[in-house]
Order: sequence, then C-alpha cells, then structure tokens
Amino acid sequence: MAKAPAANPRLYAAVPRATQPSVASRLLRTLLPPVLMGIVLIIGYAITRNSLEPHRQFLMPDAYGLWTQAFGIAKVRWDLLDRSLTTLTIAIVGMCVSIPIGMILGIVMFRFHVMEKAFFPYLVALQSIPILAIIPLIQSALGFGFMPKVLIVALFTFFAIPTTLLLGLKSTDRGVIDLFKLQGVNWLVILRKAGLPSAAPALFAGLRISAGLAVIGAIVSELFFLAGRGGLGQMLINAKMDFKYEQMYAALIVSSALSIGVYLFFSWLGNRLFADWHESGGKSA
Repeated sequence: MAKAPAANPRLYAAVPRATQPSVASRLLRTLLPPVLMGIVLIIGYAITRNSLEPHRQFLMPDAYGLWTQAFGIAKVRWDLLDRSLTTLTIAIVGMCVSIPIGMILGIVMFRFHVMEKAFFPYLVALQSIPILAIIPLIQSALGFGFMPKVLIVALFTFFAIPTTLLLGLKSTDRGVIDLFKLQGVNWLVILRKAGLPSAAPALFAGLRISAGLAVIGAIVSELFFLAGRGGLGQMLINAKMDFKYEQMYAALIVSSALSIGVYLFFSWLGNRLFADWHESGGKSA
C-alpha cells in the first residue's frame, strides 16, 4: 500500500497580517494630495494675476488685500458667518425637501417597472433644463422670498437621489430576495431588511453629490431672489456692485469651504455607517 505523502507544514503556516499604518501616516496620505493641489492652484492664481495689467490687478486681490480688506475686519468676519448660516439654512431645508421625495420616487420606480419607464425621462429632462429658464416661472408662482430659494436647491439636489437609490435597489442580491420570498415575507419587509441596506451605500453616494450641489443651489438662488435675509450669494452681488473685490473673494472662499464641509460630512457619515461591511466605507484590508 502506497504511503500517504507527508503534509508540508509551510503550506498551512499562519500568514501574518499586514501592519496597519500609523495615524500620522494616514493623516499625511490624506492631507498631502489636497495640500499639494492647493499649492498648484495658488501658484496658478498668482501667475494669472501677475499677467494682468497693473491697473486691472484689483480684480484678483492678493493675500494681503484679502486679509486687510476682508478677513482681518471683525465686521466682515461676522457678516460672513451670519450669511453662511443663512445659506446653510436654505441648503438644508432644500435637501429636507428633495431627500424624502427622491427616496419615495426611487422606491416606487423600483417596485413598479412601468413607473420607472414613466418617470425616468422626466427626471432626465428636469436635470437638463437650465435653472435660468424656469426662474421667471418660479418668481411668478412663489414670489421672491424664502420658498423659491428652497425650491431651487431642491431642483439642484433632486436628480442624484432617486437615480442612485434605484441603482442600489436593483443591485440587491437576487438570492437574498428569493430566500425572503420562500419564507413568505411581504415586499415591504424585503425592502426594509434587504433592499434598503443593500442600496444604502449607493444612496449615500448620491447624497454626497447632492450635498455639494445644495450650497451651490442656495447661492445661485440668492443671485436671483434678493428679497429676505441675505446669504453669501447676496454678499457676492453686493460686494461686486460696490467694487469690494476682496470681500467678494472672501465670500467665494467661504461658500466653497461650506460646500466642501457639507460634502465631507456626508462622506464621514457614510464611512461610519459602512466601514465594517462595505467597500465604500474606505476601510483598508
């Protein structure tokens, strides 16, 4: 009788896990790329400004002018903070309108295929219509107050929510759905237990997109609806009309930071929710 070959212990040896990078290393890898890109942008800005004729360089203020005429003045700093809160309020209320309606529409399109065929072309059309073309209609219907600004933010942020949710729901494992059906579970339980958890990462990708667009939509709305409490959009217009370009650039910088901050908040929230079980959480192996 042939003798069984001896087992090679090297084949079954434990493989050591890769050492996790230190906090300083992770922080460096996270911050270094945007910092380097920021330096490139600053250099490009300086080159562009220096290429202008001297009497036109006031159109692109330098760092000293931004500090002495904008950020270094307490009244301007307070004005920037107050107007940022106004813009953020408009953006949040607009998203509070678009998120639930978009989620309901995404679920309806997933549940009824005919509804997807009926609604999706209009979603694409709504996304492709220039906001400037419908602003007169919004003004005629809602006036110049707070609600038209909220409506514009909702229009800016709506498209990404039902489309990403629908994509996520369609990506649900069919085996899991069939297993629920074999147990006689109704559709709502399948949606709650399998569909929405599976679609949540895709939905949060859409929320990140909408979050960045929300602040942009709020500022755009303030450029056309000047009534009511003013935000960063009104500050941009007023500073431009008064030839206070330093304050205009300060408002632009703050609005960009606000948009990035809202985007990073949803990114952080998504990572916290999905880091332990989904690749979108960004958890390294």
